[in-house]
Amino acid sequence: MTSSSAPWMQTLADSSAALRELLGAIIRVEQQYEPAGSPLRLLQAITEDPSWAWLRPLYQLIADIDHATAESDLPATEVAAIGAHARGLLSGDGAPIEQTFLDRYRGLLQSDPGIAIAHGAALRALQRLPPEPETEAERLHAHHQWAMRRKHHRGA
Repeated sequence: MTSSSAPWMQTLADSSAALRELLGAIIRVEQQYEPAGSPLRLLQAITEDPSWAWLRPLYQLIADIDHATAESDLPATEVAAIGAHARGLLSGDGAPIEQTFLDRYRGLLQSDPGIAIAHGAALRALQRLPPEPETEAERLHAHHQWAMRRKHHRGA
């Protein structure tokens, strides 16, 4: 499954938009407890304040997806790996480094209906992405491609 992902690029962009909606819902709830003031101060707090650092896996994922969709046409296998990564982050199957996000996110997901609705919408959008390849070798290769793309983007 190494075909071009052209049909999936809009679906990937839609998934990113759904993840941004989820991030917005989380920020609206969190601002009730830590108001940041102006939008610029909020952005600065989210990216620099340690009390907001737990959100980093989600907003970095969104930035990585947006960069990948703007960059070029992606192989369908890599689009599938992106979907798997995002679903893993939201469902708790993510990397151990994402555990802080997951711990905080689970509490918000259970306590705020707006976040629960945005969570469901994001998962539905992600489910429309292509399925991962059937063979383990192809899955691992696609995940490696996605990891290298993210690493390159963040290093640039």
